[in-house]
Amino acid sequence: MLSRFRIVLVEPTGPANVGAVCRAMTNLGLSDLVLVAPRCDLNHEDAVGFATRGRPLLEAARIVDSIPAALSDCVASFATTSRLGLYRRQAAVTPMEAAHRAVEAAAGGVVAFAFGRESWGFRTNELLHFDRVVTIPADADYPVLNLAAAVTIMCHELRQAALRAADEPLLPTALPRTVATDQKKQVMYEHLFDALDQLGFFSAQSPEKLRFALRHLFGRVDMSVNEADILTGMAQQIRWYIKHHPQRIDPPGAE
Repeated sequence: MLSRFRIVLVEPTGPANVGAVCRAMTNLGLSDLVLVAPRCDLNHEDAVGFATRGRPLLEAARIVDSIPAALSDCVASFATTSRLGLYRRQAAVTPMEAAHRAVEAAAGGVVAFAFGRESWGFRTNELLHFDRVVTIPADADYPVLNLAAAVTIMCHELRQAALRAADEPLLPTALPRTVATDQKKQVMYEHLFDALDQLGFFSAQSPEKLRFALRHLFGRVDMSVNEADILTGMAQQIRWYIKHHPQRIDPPGAE
């Protein structure tokens, strides 16, 4: 199961941090590392030195140019953040809860855990790429963890959750279902958000917060391919109706 957990580092700048992440992942049995547009040399002596016996993982790390590319084949995705505004706080889960959910989702495919830039993490709009937000409950006076430390904590929780799941009795076999990949869900979100935008739903003062709230509402759902197709079809029907009945769409705030 641990092979189905992917660690994603977004634009890492410190070669020592990347090497230390490789060591921690190797310590805890994870083997899938993806780097999004790294800003450091992976052959730097600090990367190699801090990786130690995790060097094979460092050498095998896959490099992509965007977050969607890192998540395209995943069935669930989590972003770690220490910045908790209202909407992030409402959507956030602890590493333990996230690991439990990840084990459940891993039955359908790869589950990603992404970590933002060392200096400032994720942009708010980047969090729209993820199903859930994870925050490590550190001390309020200094809640920002070193990148490798945060990855180590998350990998430890994933390992513990996987070991617990292995000890649990098997449930009766459920009816087969195909879980929607991130790529499939992103298409659905594009159609849905565009339809809602045409309805005037995002005309409020904080449209990005509404998108964020909806993104993480659906992110809590173990969505199948069929369910994603239903929501995509619903969005397409909304857009068709607006196009052919523009006079029936009242402006925002109308009684």
